[in-house]
Amino acid sequence: MKNLPRSQALIIINEILEEDVTDKFNEQAENAGEHGDPSFVVTNSRGESVEVFVDWNKEEDILSYSINEEFKSE
Repeated sequence: MKNLPRSQALIIINEILEEDVTDKFNEQAENAGEHGDPSFVVTNSRGESVEVFVDWNKEEDILSYSINEEFKSE
């Protein structure tokens, strides 16, 4: 899933991980932004993870998110 707005990415990640990981997503996204990382990993309380890529459209100054479901670990 590519080029998702933050709100939609969060909904999908919460569904994939079967848990509300909004706080973890926000923390990891902020950390990635501070360090210029193009991706970050969100993990639920059971240790399952998904990788999230961040893309910045410089012209429109918009962030979008892509979810790597194949990264999901258990």
